[in-house]
Amino acid sequence: MKCGKVWSVCLLCVILLLCAGCTDTGKDKEKKTETKDTGALLTDTEEGAQVPDFEMTFLDGQTASFEQYRGKKVLLNFWATWCGPCVGELPAFQKLAVEYPDELVILAVNCSEDEETVQKFIKNNGYTFPVVLDKDGTIQEIFGGITSIPVTVIIDGEGKIVSSSTGAMDADSMYKQYKQELGF
Repeated sequence: MKCGKVWSVCLLCVILLLCAGCTDTGKDKEKKTETKDTGALLTDTEEGAQVPDFEMTFLDGQTASFEQYRGKKVLLNFWATWCGPCVGELPAFQKLAVEYPDELVILAVNCSEDEETVQKFIKNNGYTFPVVLDKDGTIQEIFGGITSIPVTVIIDGEGKIVSSSTGAMDADSMYKQYKQELGF
């Protein structure tokens, strides 16, 4: 009888974890954030909000400004290698990156992991989309203090948020959803 109770509690814990998503991005839960270079304030990922310019460092060591992507649609995704739902939707991003290389920029923002872990994961899975390292959580803070991942933000060519979603389903469902939200 004891074994049955333990099993029930374990099953309940697994169900709660699957429903909750991944919540430890390594950053505090502060909601308002001021960007260092522009002073712009982005309190959340609300539709229509203007994304301020910010600097990014990619997995290959290159740096870029978000302003460089004006004129293109951007799919910005916050993720980590240890987050099952995050990893489950990455194939959808790869497929979108291959199908729409000239119309869409995918920026996979890794949340607070070390470069070696991320590099190994990306190489082992054959992903070719750009990966941004957010080791100290600066980009998470710019987007309202991301505390639960995956979070995907779709941004139009003018730098305004079109949609934002937290959580993930299977890669095929996510592919269809993002394709529709991007207008492809």
